[in-house]
Amino acid sequence: MPQLTASAPGSIMVTGEHTVVYGAPAIVCAVAARVRIHLRTRADRRLLIHSALADYATDLDTLADHPKLRFILAVLRQAPPVCGLELDIVSDIDPTLGLGSSAAVTAALTALLARLSGEAFDPAALHRAAHRTILAVQKRGSGADLAASLVGGMVAYTPAMDAAPARISALPLPPTGLSLRYAGYKTPTAEVLAQIAARAAADPQCYQDLYAHMGENSAATIAAIARGDWPEAYRLLNGYQHLLEELGVCDAVQAAHLAAARPHAHAVKISGSGLGDCILAFADTPPPQHQAVVVDGNGLRFEV
Repeated sequence: MPQLTASAPGSIMVTGEHTVVYGAPAIVCAVAARVRIHLRTRADRRLLIHSALADYATDLDTLADHPKLRFILAVLRQAPPVCGLELDIVSDIDPTLGLGSSAAVTAALTALLARLSGEAFDPAALHRAAHRTILAVQKRGSGADLAASLVGGMVAYTPAMDAAPARISALPLPPTGLSLRYAGYKTPTAEVLAQIAARAAADPQCYQDLYAHMGENSAATIAAIARGDWPEAYRLLNGYQHLLEELGVCDAVQAAHLAAARPHAHAVKISGSGLGDCILAFADTPPPQHQAVVVDGNGLRFEV
């Protein structure tokens, strides 16, 4: 029976948090930690999944839910295979840090099913299909992490809005290293967004203006990086952190971690929705208690 293997890298958000879901541009970067899926077809209609999260068995006509395999099952519902499958899933991505693992596994399986059905490799079509899966599972999501998983490297991303398709373009890598420091906890993104929405209801114009400033900042950062003006890019990244603080998503622990990293970094900011999770530093050497991040210049790939 046919066998296929694909892998996709995890990712980190560089800038554009919170505004990218409203159509503003963002920068996202692929990291050298991958999800690999080995697919074997079966002569029956059975589905077997082996992973560190769960061992699972069902049939394609039932596709019973499993709380730890929501994205895998959603991909299969979006693009039902014509025969049974056995999937072996192995991840290098640190589950503590997250690093876009859901997007990576969604991208890899979407690509495998497309290849299995004979479709030509088309990153834009794969992004659209994988983004539909993400939205089916969690109802919202910009698709920025999918862009990094599919293309690799550091990319500028603008989500699809109205009739305009999503735009993904490669950016040069920074002359410095990247590193992360984990806060030790995460606030679920939905909870962070609910807190922002409650505050915005009291002063909608203030938050509308703040989001506009954030979008302008991320667009300017993309332009600075594209022309190789890294001092200006670092200044803008630090400025975006101040805007995140105005948004109310920087808590006391993250503020302390940011203050500790600033003397050692060109730029340091929250990466992600905030109120926990990680901060990201651009520094010649990782600041104390930071974990170095290696950029993966390759996106999704099929493996022998």
